[in-house]
Amino acid sequence: MHKLTGNGGDRADVIVVGAGHNGLTAACYLQKAGRDVLVLEASPTVGGMLGTNSLFPGAPGHVHNEGGIQASLFRATTIEADLNLRRYGFEQLDADPYHVHLEPEGASLAFWRDPRRTAEEMKRFSRRDAAAFLEFAALLESGLDLMMPLMVGHPTRPNPRTLLRQLPVAVRKRKDIGALVRFFASGHRELIEELFDHPLVRAAMASMPPFCWMTQDGTGWALIYLGICHRTGSTRFKGGSGALPKALHACLEDHGGRVRTSAPVAEIVVRGGAIAGVRLESGEQIDAPVVMASCSPKKTLNELLPSGTLPEQLERRAAQIPTTSTGAANLKIDVAVSGRLSLPRHDAWREDGLDLRRPIVSWHTYEEHLDAWDDAVAGRWPTRIPFIGIAPSAIDPTQAPDGQDTFWLWSGIVPSKPGQPWEEVRDEIGQRVLADAASYYEGLDSLEIGRRVFCAPDLEERFNVPDGNVYHVDPFMLRFGPLRPAPGLGSYDTPVPGLFLTGAGTHPTGGISGIPGQQAAKRLLRLQRRGEGVGSLVRARVAATR
Repeated sequence: MHKLTGNGGDRADVIVVGAGHNGLTAACYLQKAGRDVLVLEASPTVGGMLGTNSLFPGAPGHVHNEGGIQASLFRATTIEADLNLRRYGFEQLDADPYHVHLEPEGASLAFWRDPRRTAEEMKRFSRRDAAAFLEFAALLESGLDLMMPLMVGHPTRPNPRTLLRQLPVAVRKRKDIGALVRFFASGHRELIEELFDHPLVRAAMASMPPFCWMTQDGTGWALIYLGICHRTGSTRFKGGSGALPKALHACLEDHGGRVRTSAPVAEIVVRGGAIAGVRLESGEQIDAPVVMASCSPKKTLNELLPSGTLPEQLERRAAQIPTTSTGAANLKIDVAVSGRLSLPRHDAWREDGLDLRRPIVSWHTYEEHLDAWDDAVAGRWPTRIPFIGIAPSAIDPTQAPDGQDTFWLWSGIVPSKPGQPWEEVRDEIGQRVLADAASYYEGLDSLEIGRRVFCAPDLEERFNVPDGNVYHVDPFMLRFGPLRPAPGLGSYDTPVPGLFLTGAGTHPTGGISGIPGQQAAKRLLRLQRRGEGVGSLVRARVAATR
């Protein structure tokens, strides 16, 4: 397609709002297909919630993964191959085991890509639980056989060939369908207590991952994470999570695309009912017949899009996109340390040489998870906040100077609507949580160079996400597929000609996948091939303004 060029980048075929990995993925696919793409990023660096940056003046050689860190669903896609990301230095590092849960005295249970290996470890604690785990893993495998082709495709218009291929799979797996329905309808607590007995096993299952209040029906779906890790394995990226957007950025520029940082969008411009471009906070207007927003759909539809542009019913639905309804928010802590962290008593117990600095680690009890969720939903700061921790530099030494480490900590069980404001408790919460971590990670307290403690208000400011919701939309079971972010808005393209949604708030979900960007771009290109894409949108806009 003919490129629309302008002085200073003031015109493009497609504007992508947000230079996170989904926005950049969409931009790469579109640019490779011949569109002139301009990506606008509010922050001074690309990457969004996958940014890997130096945070502390006293530790410039330590780089920190500001958001997500471990990829699994990304490995189910064709993105790396389609965009030839290895050409741009992209390298995945295997993380197996992907998770280890610790007991205070030194025992641990590792979760490996091969569930049989996990079950062998589990036998040390409970043979019954080991057998139950293998049965559960087999059920998850059946579920993914049925679901994975749909997860990596379009949520409302699945490929007919994909559906045909899935028919014999559904026939073969029909005996599991009832159990899968029950799995997705059950609560996280209900599933754990039905399947497992040993306290260590129950605690581990509560920590992977905590998305919603565990006692609610329909929250057990979170354990599909286990099945995805078994199916695809888990990896991290050499150079940190930011290596993915860095490679995508290089790919985009290699094909002629552009990225402008420190360019926050104030408004999506609409003329004659169709997209006309964007206006930046600086006042500059950039023309484009298509805007693809990879930022939060709640922000896009309620703040950037002029009121009255959407049909009234959809505008009301957009206003109700949930971002605090789980009752929980996220706590993120980054620490730079001047030496090597270690977990000596747990390393010694294992006797198999596994370096526990490498996997994601947790240790809070099952009861502490339940209590913390009750507190968070009630608006209280939990007495003991469950979290996961990791030393990213253990698997990738490029993230810290020789002989030194970084530490990454994440909790999803703090109140989204706290009775005691975050600003009043920040220092106390940060100190309490890091003291807990230091009781396992030797050196975390004595070697600290700098720390950054973030909760919802900080995450909102840093990543431009309403209410600091890193998933963009609350991860309820009924907010996935065609219902994400809201009914009638789940197809990437919207009723506003030229406006497309992508990013964590669209199908299939947040996390490191790139699927929203890939599928949104494919949707736009498919419409264009059918005469409903960029060219026809331009003609519609011109006709509407006459």
